[in-house]
Amino acid sequence: MNRVFKRNWRMIIIFITSFISFFLIEVLFRMLSKQPFLSFGVVRLILFTTVSALIMSVLLSYLSEKLANLVLLAVVWFFSIYSLAQLGLKNYMGNYFSWSIIKNTIGGVADYAGDFLKYLKPSYFLVLIPVVLLTLMIITKLFVIPKRKPHWPIWVATAIFTIVIHFIAMGSLYMFNNETALHKAYNLYQSPVLPELAMTEIGLGTFMWRDMTLIFKDIEDDIIIDPDPGTKPVDDKSRKTKTELWESLMNAESNARIKKIDEYLLNKTVTPKNDFTGVFEGKNLIYVMVEAMDLVAIDEKLTPTLYRLTKEGWYFDNYYAPNNSCATGESEFMSMVSLVPSTTVCTPNSYYRNDFSPALMNLFKNAGYSTNSYHSYSDKFYPRSELHLNYGSSMFYNDSHLAIKTLLGWPSDINLFEESLKLILKQEKPFMSFIITAAMHLPYDINSTLGNRYLDEVKAVYPNYPIEIQRYISKAIDFDKAVELMIRTLDEAGELDDTVLIFFADHHPLRMNASYFMDATQQVDRRKGLNIDLSPMFIYNPKLTPAVHSMPGSTMDLAPTIANLFDLDFDPRLYMGIDLFSTTRNVVIFPNGSWKTALGEYSAPKGKFTPYYEDYTYTDEEIAQINQFVRNQFAVSEEIYKTNYFKSRLEIIP
Repeated sequence: MNRVFKRNWRMIIIFITSFISFFLIEVLFRMLSKQPFLSFGVVRLILFTTVSALIMSVLLSYLSEKLANLVLLAVVWFFSIYSLAQLGLKNYMGNYFSWSIIKNTIGGVADYAGDFLKYLKPSYFLVLIPVVLLTLMIITKLFVIPKRKPHWPIWVATAIFTIVIHFIAMGSLYMFNNETALHKAYNLYQSPVLPELAMTEIGLGTFMWRDMTLIFKDIEDDIIIDPDPGTKPVDDKSRKTKTELWESLMNAESNARIKKIDEYLLNKTVTPKNDFTGVFEGKNLIYVMVEAMDLVAIDEKLTPTLYRLTKEGWYFDNYYAPNNSCATGESEFMSMVSLVPSTTVCTPNSYYRNDFSPALMNLFKNAGYSTNSYHSYSDKFYPRSELHLNYGSSMFYNDSHLAIKTLLGWPSDINLFEESLKLILKQEKPFMSFIITAAMHLPYDINSTLGNRYLDEVKAVYPNYPIEIQRYISKAIDFDKAVELMIRTLDEAGELDDTVLIFFADHHPLRMNASYFMDATQQVDRRKGLNIDLSPMFIYNPKLTPAVHSMPGSTMDLAPTIANLFDLDFDPRLYMGIDLFSTTRNVVIFPNGSWKTALGEYSAPKGKFTPYYEDYTYTDEEIAQINQFVRNQFAVSEEIYKTNYFKSRLEIIP
């Protein structure tokens, strides 16, 4: 036996070194990302790590000593840096990355690469300990790969053993799955479309190389339409729908993917009109997506206009702005088309040439409104000039059309609103104008014109706040003054009474220690559950009776809700969100597959539902049904993008 070991010591050494290196990186990543250790996902992690180490031992055992050392170091360094990058991006932008998203957005975010590196948490560098030790051991000859190459029968036996362990690892994907889980482990292995969930269930290393396959293959998730096929939803005739035409198009459709979308959407309920239908009918709309507007930005002393509007208008206190992979671009996208963003690409960048006839601005245009959109920056990150035309905007005005002053940092919203209002007041009435702000954009930890402009005022009220929060509020003051300017300008022009203002956030402040804005939030516990994404959303018109609306909602619900409030012609089945004033149960969906309803919230990474009330909860069967609904929402949205579905169904759009 000793002779066999000596003859094949090279393979054994490579296997042990590879396994320890990979496993330590996995453990450190799991610890730093706060993923559970006591789960069957760790068993799968060990099995797949064993397979990876065995592959390394087979491939490197017949290379020269120098080349084997080089390849071993290169692989371990690559995995270590990948782990560090994933931890960093999660902290920096709130999401893990996918190879396909990086490939799709690398040009636009390259300028932030240096900034990203500067703000990696020191603790994240712990994942480099295994590879640094291995490097030092190789340099100092403490680690030496034996020169003697293995006997070929052992090499063949190891290759066969590797295949056997791989099959065992694959088999583990079908074992000990939570019955109510959003995605089973074998689904995440085949299509790791939800990075955080996949990392938890199959390990970082397996996710890394399985994620690479998504660059080259198309994904189709199972869409289970109705557990009770005998039940067909009623087509509410108060809405202007074309169900019979739609059904005839589906029956004649030869493309199986488009037909599946037809089947799913036609099986949705047409939410009827309600007491809030048409309360703003015929009025103008200024629709404002506010960069990084957080609850902290609503302050009675420092942002009095925003505070007043939340008290005198309609405030939605259970509203969430989920932070997707492409942050602002995908929030903007959701607010227009009410679809779940893709998890494998940056949706607005990949599908900006698609037909989006049901988009909110198109609905207003069809109703006779003049539609324009305004932003104080260029198309550097998103192809807005073309995308907004597909949303229904007649013209997208950016910094090349507006007289936007260059500042240190991001431009002023006062400047943006001044320039936009000049054009808005010239629009033919009724008008629908979409404004995308920028003043509150990161960074908050370095000097900028707006971050410093009102610092003295902020420090006088909140002297003990971290400088990042103080600069953030300084930027919020600029936006507050911009809103004050808007209201005054509309009032002087005699348009305020006939104009509805809707403000919503794209996401919470990014590249900031989350504990800062959590601690600075006075209204609610932001550390609880999914509350990190709890955000302001409010509607204002001087004729409104003030009200607080507490139904759960998100960015995806804005388009159908607004369409109902203005009594526009729309088919609710074309949207993944719902009219918030309908009686339909709303499920707020988050990018990692978690969700919440009025009764509680479900953490997809933990596979656990937490009820809000002891006496009202869901059974396991009901949780599984909601999870399938959430999967359907992701899958159908993805299919709509890939098939350019709306282009094939222009006839059914009211």
